[in-house]
Amino acid sequence: MKAIAKRLCRLEDQFGPVDRKPRKVSRTVVQRWSRGATSLENARCKRTLCADGTLTELVELAGNDEVAPDELDNWVASFSIERL
Repeated sequence: MKAIAKRLCRLEDQFGPVDRKPRKVSRTVVQRWSRGATSLENARCKRTLCADGTLTELVELAGNDEVAPDELDNWVASFSIERL
Protein backbone atom coordinates (compact mmCIF):
# COMPACT_ATOMS: atom_id res chain seq x y z
CA MET A 1 0.00 0.00 0.00
CA LYS A 2 2.90 2.34 0.73
CA ALA A 3 4.24 1.87 -2.79
CA ILE A 4 0.90 2.93 -4.28
CA ALA A 5 0.71 6.01 -2.03
CA LYS A 6 4.27 7.02 -2.95
CA ARG A 7 3.56 6.57 -6.66
CA LEU A 8 0.37 8.63 -6.38
CA CYS A 9 2.29 11.43 -4.62
CA ARG A 10 4.92 11.42 -7.37
CA LEU A 11 2.24 11.57 -10.07
CA GLU A 12 0.48 14.44 -8.28
CA ASP A 13 3.80 16.29 -8.04
CA GLN A 14 4.31 15.82 -11.77
CA PHE A 15 0.79 16.42 -13.12
CA GLY A 16 -1.11 18.18 -10.34
CA PRO A 17 -3.62 16.98 -7.72
CA VAL A 18 -6.29 14.43 -8.57
CA ASP A 19 -9.19 16.77 -7.71
CA ARG A 20 -7.91 19.25 -10.35
CA LYS A 21 -7.77 22.11 -7.84
CA PRO A 22 -4.47 23.99 -7.78
CA ARG A 23 -2.44 23.57 -4.63
CA LYS A 24 -1.35 27.19 -4.39
CA VAL A 25 -2.90 30.37 -5.74
CA SER A 26 -0.86 33.52 -6.11
CA ARG A 27 -2.90 36.61 -6.99
CA THR A 28 -1.31 39.97 -7.74
CA VAL A 29 -3.64 42.96 -7.98
CA VAL A 30 -2.26 46.12 -9.58
CA GLN A 31 -4.45 49.20 -9.33
CA ARG A 32 -3.67 52.18 -11.53
CA TRP A 33 -5.00 55.35 -9.96
CA SER A 34 -7.38 57.31 -12.14
CA ARG A 35 -10.38 59.51 -11.59
CA GLY A 36 -13.71 57.83 -11.18
CA ALA A 37 -14.86 54.62 -9.67
CA THR A 38 -13.08 51.33 -10.17
CA SER A 39 -14.88 49.25 -12.76
CA LEU A 40 -14.29 45.67 -13.80
CA GLU A 41 -15.35 46.57 -17.35
CA ASN A 42 -11.95 48.12 -18.11
CA ALA A 43 -9.92 45.73 -15.97
CA ARG A 44 -7.71 42.91 -17.25
CA CYS A 45 -6.92 39.49 -15.85
CA LYS A 46 -4.49 36.72 -16.79
CA ARG A 47 -4.52 33.30 -15.12
CA THR A 48 -1.69 30.82 -15.64
CA LEU A 49 -1.24 27.29 -14.33
CA CYS A 50 2.43 26.55 -13.73
CA ALA A 51 4.02 23.12 -14.12
CA ASP A 52 4.15 22.62 -10.33
CA GLY A 53 0.37 23.12 -10.01
CA THR A 54 0.51 26.72 -8.77
CA LEU A 55 -2.13 29.03 -10.21
CA THR A 56 -0.89 32.59 -10.74
CA GLU A 57 -3.37 35.40 -11.35
CA LEU A 58 -2.50 38.93 -12.48
CA VAL A 59 -5.33 41.46 -12.15
CA GLU A 60 -5.00 45.04 -13.42
CA LEU A 61 -7.62 47.53 -12.20
CA ALA A 62 -8.07 51.23 -12.95
CA GLY A 63 -9.82 53.63 -10.59
CA ASN A 64 -9.62 54.94 -7.08
CA ASP A 65 -12.14 52.70 -5.27
CA GLU A 66 -11.86 49.21 -3.88
CA VAL A 67 -13.71 46.26 -5.38
CA ALA A 68 -15.56 43.88 -3.05
CA PRO A 69 -13.53 40.68 -2.55
CA ASP A 70 -16.45 38.39 -3.49
CA GLU A 71 -17.12 40.37 -6.66
CA LEU A 72 -13.43 40.25 -7.59
CA ASP A 73 -13.23 36.48 -6.93
CA ASN A 74 -16.26 35.78 -9.14
CA TRP A 75 -14.91 38.02 -11.90
CA VAL A 76 -11.46 36.41 -11.86
CA ALA A 77 -13.00 32.92 -11.89
CA SER A 78 -14.77 33.78 -15.16
CA PHE A 79 -11.41 33.85 -17.02
CA SER A 80 -9.91 30.73 -18.54
CA ILE A 81 -6.65 29.31 -17.26
CA GLU A 82 -3.63 29.10 -19.57
CA ARG A 83 -0.98 26.44 -19.10
CA LEU A 84 2.74 27.04 -19.24
